[in-house]
Amino acid sequence: MKIYLANMDQWVLPERALALIEALGHEVSGNWAAAPWRKGIQEAAPNVIVYAPHRQREDLAWRDAAITLPLEVIREVPTILWALYPDYLTGWDHDSNDHAPGFIKPVQRALPFFRSTLTNSLFSKALLEARAPGTTFEVCYLCIDTKAIDAAGLRDDRPVQGRSVLWQHRWATDKNLQGALEILLDLGPKYPDVTFYLGRKENWDEAIWVPQWLRHLYADRAPEIDQIENIRYSYYFETQEEYWRFLSGIEIAFSCSYHETFGIAMLEQAYAGAACLVPNRAVYPEVHAGALITSPDQIGQGIESLLREPARRAEVAVSARANAARFSVEATVETLLLFVERSLMGPSKRLSVSG
Repeated sequence: MKIYLANMDQWVLPERALALIEALGHEVSGNWAAAPWRKGIQEAAPNVIVYAPHRQREDLAWRDAAITLPLEVIREVPTILWALYPDYLTGWDHDSNDHAPGFIKPVQRALPFFRSTLTNSLFSKALLEARAPGTTFEVCYLCIDTKAIDAAGLRDDRPVQGRSVLWQHRWATDKNLQGALEILLDLGPKYPDVTFYLGRKENWDEAIWVPQWLRHLYADRAPEIDQIENIRYSYYFETQEEYWRFLSGIEIAFSCSYHETFGIAMLEQAYAGAACLVPNRAVYPEVHAGALITSPDQIGQGIESLLREPARRAEVAVSARANAARFSVEATVETLLLFVERSLMGPSKRLSVSG
């Protein structure tokens, strides 16, 4: 069958997943897929679409605008909704750091016409079903490319970070950049032999996630960061493999996010060998069960405990990696294809509408 992945880039579905789908005898393409799988939807002429609605309405330097499927296409071509970006379907209130109570109307109108409605976690399932009464979402977990991370970590040129702690997220209020800054500024002077990495320097998210007060807060705290020698901004990584090699030398990685519906970045850090620490909210207890899970106000103390107790740190690193290994490319492809095959049990058509 011809499968079209609408609004899924390699961060969401790794290239090896697409190669595996092909190896199983299917054609696969998508608007954000890497070459040679990148195609427009008309060129691809799919007989099934897997659609992840996304808010990006304008082209970016590194990615085209998202596709919005009109209702006519969803009615004509068997289409699976894979709600990978629940926050874009519900909206986000950055003052309360919580999802908005509504559900984006164009997608809500199309809900009766999707062959399956999927999302990325049980946490997202509950979130979306509360905002779209009458719709049942099933779970198809995302994945990380465990084989590629293994290969990168085995490279002889991987950097050795020594004693190190990493926070690596998009800069936004929902990822709690403000909390991460406070943790690093508190711990940096206490542990001068540890390098604290603040990742993705000024990688500001869309305006919906970045209120002006957050930019001002960072501007106020940046001089303090610069004065503490063992707090550093993590490197700029030219390739994914270079980033994974960097991760293979990190001792501890943490999140203090308010919002997470799956958490690919933390799973990659866990699988690369870091002892991971996460808050006991959102999806973390479900997907990141191998990490050290603590209350949000105890993240800093949790990092300190791992720094002080090498045996405990090693134990968490092993359990975090074992948990991350469950979310393999093979597992996600197997589950997704089951839903794709089920969607084709009814009448199937090729895409024939214009526009």
